[in-house]
Amino acid sequence: MPMVGKEEENMHPLSGLPQRRYIELPGYVAFVGTIILAALCAGCRPTNRQLFGRYQGSFAVKRIQFKNIAQVLPPPGSVNEITVADLSPKPIYDAKTKTYNTEIVMADQLLDPDIVTQGHDRFDLILGGDLLTCMQWTGPKNPMSESALDERSADMEPRLQRVLSYLYLVVVRPANFDPPVALDEKSFKGGSADLEVFIVDLLKNKVAGSFRFSAHSASQVHYSYKADQSQKDQLQEFAYSSLFTDARQKMGPLLEKATGGHFVLED
Repeated sequence: MPMVGKEEENMHPLSGLPQRRYIELPGYVAFVGTIILAALCAGCRPTNRQLFGRYQGSFAVKRIQFKNIAQVLPPPGSVNEITVADLSPKPIYDAKTKTYNTEIVMADQLLDPDIVTQGHDRFDLILGGDLLTCMQWTGPKNPMSESALDERSADMEPRLQRVLSYLYLVVVRPANFDPPVALDEKSFKGGSADLEVFIVDLLKNKVAGSFRFSAHSASQVHYSYKADQSQKDQLQEFAYSSLFTDARQKMGPLLEKATGGHFVLED
């Protein structure tokens, strides 16, 4: 690399002849030093794989906590009216600003955080955030790719630490789920979901509040499809989507009413 600086001409003290000396620019040297230091620090940072191993125990405890919460939920179908939770600080789940002290999961994810939906074999509002994701990353069925596991992410450890400090858990449990069914390419039978929602204080390991509501698919949907896709299947997918949208739009305000907190479920 060529040196960057400036030359300065002076007279030699013995010969009286001009001489040149090179003076490096300190700003450039500092800049290069910063780059080298940053590269060295990045190389010393643990890989995601190493971090997940380091935090595996902490998230294993969280899995046990989830299973215990599943055991203290009231019987299915028993929630009939809203029970307001007295919580301080208030719950926050803001998908727009990415601000959270609360996680949202489906009831079956309490027993199996790694459960994967196959088609529509289960009702899932797909609202699980960083806590659920980190439980999966540190669990026995880590879905992260091998290349990603060997990356050295600057924000991974703060992320793991942050979600372990979440204060609240919202559990959504279908009391009844009647899925929409496409009859042909132009018509479908509407679907509905009768949902019980529980607000859990993670520090006290108890249900602090609850409510129940129903969501429905739209009476009509407009859908798109590609040449290699089944129009009937796409119609059914869009009908499902309208049901999930209705559930999310209704649940946010109800959570705020039941907790006094702040909930924005969609970004």
